[in-house]
Amino acid sequence: MSISLVSGFLGNIAGLTGTDSTRQKSPVEQLSAIDTARSDFDAIREKGLSEWAREQKMEALKAKLRDEVLSSKGLTEDGVAALPEQQRNSVEDEIARLIQQKMEETMQRQMQDAVRTGKTEAVLLDIMV
Repeated sequence: MSISLVSGFLGNIAGLTGTDSTRQKSPVEQLSAIDTARSDFDAIREKGLSEWAREQKMEALKAKLRDEVLSSKGLTEDGVAALPEQQRNSVEDEIARLIQQKMEETMQRQMQDAVRTGKTEAVLLDIMV
């Protein structure tokens, strides 16, 4: 589990306890932070911390790959939205392919490491973002 994920989650909790940075936020921003933390708590209770963290890592990976593809094409989110449907679908397909490729590469590398080290437990997918 990524320390940054846990520290980000704990930072949200700390923000709810009234730290100086929270006191400087507007009431709307404070309510938004509370809603986010409640949503995170609910998701963690439902899925467990490990699964929640894995999903957060996947979302971060998807966002990173999306940004990379868009910047390599000189596009922004608004630019993609303005593209004709066929071009927009092409960009979205490329992003999906990159995500799938990264997942497969990571799983293959972890399986090879498990075989090399003689570990017979299940291989956990740990994607570094």
